[in-house]
Amino acid sequence: MKYDVIIAGGGPAGFGAAMGAARTGKKVLLLDKNAGPGGVSVYCGCPVFSGIRDFEPEHIGGVAGEFAAAMQERAFIVQNATLNSSEFEIGLCMTRMLHRAGVDLLFYATLTGAETGPGKIRSVTVSCCGNTLKFEADSFVDATGDAVLSRLAGVEILPTSPDESMTKTVLFRVSGVHDFDKMKLIELFPKLDFPYPFQNRFMGTPVGDGSEILLNLTAVKGDALDPFDLTRMDIELREQIPVIIEWMRAKLPGFENCRLTAAAPVIGIRGSCNIRGRKVITTADLDIGNETAEPVAIGKRSYGEHYVNCFDSPWRKSTIGSYDIPYGALLPEHVDNLSVGGRCISIETRAVSAVRLMPVCMATGQAAGIAAALGFPPYEILKQEMIRQKCRFRQK
Repeated sequence: MKYDVIIAGGGPAGFGAAMGAARTGKKVLLLDKNAGPGGVSVYCGCPVFSGIRDFEPEHIGGVAGEFAAAMQERAFIVQNATLNSSEFEIGLCMTRMLHRAGVDLLFYATLTGAETGPGKIRSVTVSCCGNTLKFEADSFVDATGDAVLSRLAGVEILPTSPDESMTKTVLFRVSGVHDFDKMKLIELFPKLDFPYPFQNRFMGTPVGDGSEILLNLTAVKGDALDPFDLTRMDIELREQIPVIIEWMRAKLPGFENCRLTAAAPVIGIRGSCNIRGRKVITTADLDIGNETAEPVAIGKRSYGEHYVNCFDSPWRKSTIGSYDIPYGALLPEHVDNLSVGGRCISIETRAVSAVRLMPVCMATGQAAGIAAALGFPPYEILKQEMIRQKCRFRQK
């Protein structure tokens, strides 16, 4: 089967890519290994969109703005520039938006291969319910988070190591908490003897209707691209949860009668690998903060949190302000019909946290999808379509 654009990965970046590509009038297929769209927000137990400072669609821009507006009509909580909802509501909202845009959807489809020719991808192969399916396209977008399509196509990956990456997490929820005060808990937490020394920051937020607290307290170091290490990490993280719950009952005000209500079905990966693109975003770029020549999305200048030994890494920078993500960071070298969106774009490992938040992934995904639909045009042509789609990509 032949498409104009195929997007691999249905998380926030893939959702943005599919919406952006479809709105150019092209025939688009969105593939994902899960049961629907949403990625980490639905399948890793994190229905929390952080980094949305203003919930007016015209201020957020593009698909992310439309999504935020649509979610405000559904069950949600807005707190400290964060939109908190439920996995069901997010998945349903994304599916409806994709259907309205005319995107073909294929879920339960694991990407297993890419047929390549000189400088391009010709087709991809997926395994779905015991069936092997092959799809051809003129253009492709890698929104897998782990650069799966890029690696299958032979794209070069930037050097990295687990020591420079971020912790992996299994999120969990509790009910029965009273008088929840996040700021007081953040202040108190470092003074207490948490059972796992690498976690020194309280991270928790109300979700759904506010009756449950989503907790981001488990943490482990490892290689997210090694299946055996990934399995080890998942097991270790789940073993941490009952220990942490007993500790919270004894130590945290308001948690005396808390009860576990859910744990994420899939481990949460903050970073695993990044492509080498035509432009590599570096920590120096974020430190300097110069204006980008060909901006496609807006990230943040701060980086270095969620370190593997404690929250703040030795290279942590808390610079206030935004950074214009360049077009070249979405385009791999030597593969001319592929773009990349989300956390696996071309950026140094130490800097990944500047571009990994879900609204930013949605924005880089939309830019990658538009670029793929237009055949990876010169920037000025891409820019005009991004303006038409009301993307926000130039810092003010």
